[in-house]
Amino acid sequence: MSSLRVFYGHHKCATGWITENIREMTFHLGQDHKIVHLPKHFAAHGSLDGFVEATGADVLFYTNATMEQARTLRPHRGVHVVRDPRDILVSAYFSHLHSHPTDDWSVLATHRQRLRTVSKAEGLFAEMDFSRPQFESMKAWDYDQPHVLEMQMETLTADPLAGFTSVARFFGWLDADEVPDQGLNGLLRVGQLRLNRLNHRGRRFMPGNWPMFPVPKRRLETMPARELARIVEAKSFRRLSGGRSKGQENVQSHYRKGVPGDWKNHFTADHKRVFKERHGDLLVRLGYEIDHSW
Repeated sequence: MSSLRVFYGHHKCATGWITENIREMTFHLGQDHKIVHLPKHFAAHGSLDGFVEATGADVLFYTNATMEQARTLRPHRGVHVVRDPRDILVSAYFSHLHSHPTDDWSVLATHRQRLRTVSKAEGLFAEMDFSRPQFESMKAWDYDQPHVLEMQMETLTADPLAGFTSVARFFGWLDADEVPDQGLNGLLRVGQLRLNRLNHRGRRFMPGNWPMFPVPKRRLETMPARELARIVEAKSFRRLSGGRSKGQENVQSHYRKGVPGDWKNHFTADHKRVFKERHGDLLVRLGYEIDHSW
């Protein structure tokens, strides 16, 4: 199997937060990553695999994943994260109404104008139509691929360290238990991890993507578990949301609330009925319900 690693995400499945954490791992390991959201971002290369071939990416973030393009990729290890589709809908409604950038997404700008003219109840139905392609992509996904670790967003947010430890272990990025992380060798390895991160820091502000700090960078295959714990803590919900705890809502923030089951606070009986008709089978398939009696 090749060394390619892929994160498969979907809109409003904590994709930004997950990407932040996994990107930090790539920075520390000195590995090159690329992020694609839509087909237009890799269309010039013919396929997603063509994009990987052209860019030489070690790690690919495919944040609006479709099975059609995932099948074009060379052998790899991947992680695919889903979320309760009802919570996706509610999160998308508030994000599309208030906070999601409309740059390079003219369709969202039009959708936002509509959401601002209707009630929340009507807006949720409008969002159900707008987000339908995403739910269709989730329905078409192959959930039985042995090279892809399937995870629920709720598992990651409930215990981020355990969740990202599973991700890093599946990617082969964690030291084996017999590798010592103490003593001189351990200090040297941690030092190189930090140098790799420092090398990357500030690149987006520098011409030619040069590092702000021209320190030596060296590709590493693994890191100690304690370094992963430090990364996950640095990218916690509290830090990324400006100090709020999960459950404290800010509808203007990209990190609005951070708790599962919020759909119960916004769905009416009519929303439940229509959602069951359209996506009830998906809820059962993903394990969020055992049948349509919710």
